[in-house]
Amino acid sequence: MDYDFKRIASLLPMGGMFAAERIFFLDEVDSTNAWILRQAETEGLCCIANHQVAGKGRQGRKWKDGKGGSILMSMGWQMDTEHASGVSLVAGLAAIRSLQESGIEGVQLKWPNDILFDGKKLGGILVEKTGSKIVVGLGMNFHLKESLALGIEQPWTDICSLGVPCDANQLLAAILRNMGEMVTDCLIRGFSGYMNHWNSLDAFRGCLTEVRMNKQILVGVEQGVDESGALRIQTDEGLKSVYSGDVSLRRKQLQSG
Repeated sequence: MDYDFKRIASLLPMGGMFAAERIFFLDEVDSTNAWILRQAETEGLCCIANHQVAGKGRQGRKWKDGKGGSILMSMGWQMDTEHASGVSLVAGLAAIRSLQESGIEGVQLKWPNDILFDGKKLGGILVEKTGSKIVVGLGMNFHLKESLALGIEQPWTDICSLGVPCDANQLLAAILRNMGEMVTDCLIRGFSGYMNHWNSLDAFRGCLTEVRMNKQILVGVEQGVDESGALRIQTDEGLKSVYSGDVSLRRKQLQSG
């Protein structure tokens, strides 16, 4: 990705969470999350890369990217907080707000960290916390060539396939601004104020859903999230709450006949 660093800096708000002098652009890195966690101070730090050789997803999965075809970035906070559990959900909302500001509508969320368009994965969030260090990683497909996307194990799409002209520099600056505002607010005040907004963008709400948690399988109708960010599943035994962890969420096909 060819970024215009001066233009990105000019689009950032004065006094915002992420200032130009704390943004680092790397051509290649093991993972942007890991790079930030290695630094002594993570507050207001951002790492943006063209390629990750060891990109990470949830549940120990690898994040695959074609060099220069994705927005790959991580942002750091450093604070003691009780409200880190809802950060991945709010980060997804911040990403969607940024896309909307770039003219892209119809993007939805899949609990707890996937960004979808028409049921296909457009991006993902990975939050890591070590002590008081909190890192939000975002990977978003911008212009993936088919040959570079080999090995992606689920249906995917990219921004350039959505039919809306999108300036990567403007989008990146919007992401920094919205993440800085919304994630910081969540870390201080908690997730509850974002619950209704998140539920309005939930791609699975009202769907018969199968949730796999290690060796346990929970089947029921997905009912969105509660004020803590836990996923609610209406099962035959009643309403169950699923908290962040090793969870795989998928729509369950109805049996005919």
